[in-house]
Amino acid sequence: MFRTIDSDLIGVPGLFGEGVSHWRGVSRLLRTPWYHLTLSVENEGRFTECVVMIDDTRQLQKMLVSQGADLAITEVMAMTPSWMNKTEGWQMERLARLTVGEDSMGSEVCLLEVGEGAVYHTSHQPDFKVEALTNLRPIFLLNMIQGH
Repeated sequence: MFRTIDSDLIGVPGLFGEGVSHWRGVSRLLRTPWYHLTLSVENEGRFTECVVMIDDTRQLQKMLVSQGADLAITEVMAMTPSWMNKTEGWQMERLARLTVGEDSMGSEVCLLEVGEGAVYHTSHQPDFKVEALTNLRPIFLLNMIQGH
């Protein structure tokens, strides 16, 4: 989950549209993956690009379903913490596939396949095996975005 700090607020809430505020920064407390989406948005016949950061697979799924003539997702990047990507730091990589399943204890586990072919998972079980997941549900495939 992202959080904001009041002192990072820019301007007056609602100045840029109802329910909209601008912030100098956001922060996160958990070392869990999140998604960086590039959108093409149509407004009064003009397309502009914007970026949305999403912290939840269900929200990503909602964004994918909401694509239409006036909103297209053109890129989805996965931001993974070091414990997940087995490097020394956070990594941002193009997301190729996202699948959700359940482990042997009934907990939800996300499988993230990135452009380079690596597959990461959100389980913290030391003996975790991808093959043991049940009730697998695809959330995202690269061909679900415009231009792919």
